[in-house]
Amino acid sequence: MRTMTRTVGALAFAGAATTALTGCGTDAEAEPAGDAAAAATYVDGTYDGPRVENEKGGFQAQVTVEDGAITQVAAIEAGTQDPQSLQINATAIPELAEKVIAAQSADVEAVSGASYTSPGFLESVEGALDQAAG
Repeated sequence: MRTMTRTVGALAFAGAATTALTGCGTDAEAEPAGDAAAAATYVDGTYDGPRVENEKGGFQAQVTVEDGAITQVAAIEAGTQDPQSLQINATAIPELAEKVIAAQSADVEAVSGASYTSPGFLESVEGALDQAAG
């Protein structure tokens, strides 16, 4: 519990610092950083991201865009056939896909316990989205 209290305090401080710095700009009509990501639109289609390899195998994502929005994220390849890899990926890939769709971006938090899957898969998603931004 002690660690959680410190983390919450640090997050509260970081939020206060961000809020304080937001008013320091000279451009009164500048958008907050969060709105820029939400405003991103993509060209409709299905895009295969690059194959990304790490110690736990290869990862490749496929992203579908409809009406300028990410509607589906799927794995073309996800790690090795090792039972532990299969178990982790069975949980992590759907969770990462859900986060990407909700955020409309590959800039999402990693899944806890999926320290190889998360960066590998998200890097491939980012590559697919780079193509979709085309």
